[in-house]
Amino acid sequence: MISEREMAYKRSLYFAGGSTVVWDVDVLRDECIRVYRATDASTALVFRRGEVADAEPAVPGWLFPVDQLFTR
Repeated sequence: MISEREMAYKRSLYFAGGSTVVWDVDVLRDECIRVYRATDASTALVFRRGEVADAEPAVPGWLFPVDQLFTR
């Protein structure tokens, strides 16, 4: 399993490369999507079951129901 420190480093590389949004999908523990934006790369917006995640501003208007990712 990758540590949070390693994930933060990987996110920094994506943002340095020009990405505006990075999704961290946790399928093993919390079943959530953490969305990081280049404007505040250290703070995640967390989307859980029953919620709808977005990829603003990278993909304007695109929405993804979290429940579709985590099937039981």
